Amino acid sequence: MTNIKTILSVILFVITTTMGVNATVLDSLSYDVRLGYALGGTVPTHISNEIRGINSYNPGFNFTVAVEASYPLNERWSLHSGLRFELGSMDVDSRVKNYDIEVVRGEESLKGIFNGNVCIKTTQRRLTLPIQAAYSLSDKWTLRGGFFMGWLTNRRFWGWAYDGYLREGTPVGPKIEMGSEPGDRGDFDFDANMRHMQWGLDVGADWQIHRHWGAFAELTYGLSGLFKSDFHSVETLRPLYGTLGIIYRIK
Repeated sequence: MTNIKTILSVILFVITTTMGVNATVLDSLSYDVRLGYALGGTVPTHISNEIRGINSYNPGFNFTVAVEASYPLNERWSLHSGLRFELGSMDVDSRVKNYDIEVVRGEESLKGIFNGNVCIKTTQRRLTLPIQAAYSLSDKWTLRGGFFMGWLTNRRFWGWAYDGYLREGTPVGPKIEMGSEPGDRGDFDFDANMRHMQWGLDVGADWQIHRHWGAFAELTYGLSGLFKSDFHSVETLRPLYGTLGIIYRIK
């Protein structure tokens, strides 16, 4: 228990010291453990005309485990932070037209405009630090809002283009047929092009059901793109997840 208090005190130290808070921060903290299930994925900034339909979508098993704390500023307002471990994954299969992509087929690297189907798979494991302002509507309800910073401890983004054709270079370039089997389709693997750091907006609400037990809802949206700024083989994608879960209040 002492270790949990120490971790949360370090997280809040920089914020609270600027407000003249002394060593009594540790005693003033309320803290809890959270477990949630997330639904969402990595989404484009807008649904472009190139995406003509969704063949299938599988959100995967996405969850959040967190230890979080609040420091009261007055009767209504408090600072809320903590440390989260988040697993996000997604499989999506889309029909596309005039889709700009770079793939590998066999030993050959191809770049151009693709018409057909694209399967994308992504997995991310992230350590996240939320920093939020919290407002208590009542003894039962609290609203939270702020931003998050996250570090990807594991990141994967791969897939293939299949059952279609690629115009190499330009929309009127040489036509290259793509099948559905390995060796005939166009594969891609963009793990190395993903960012390590992510940041964005984070809003949520807590409902205290019992002295120790409660529930929460959370919505996070990444302002940083999934890929590095100099990577252009895939359009800009951002993480967007909604999470529902339970709270166990330790103090």
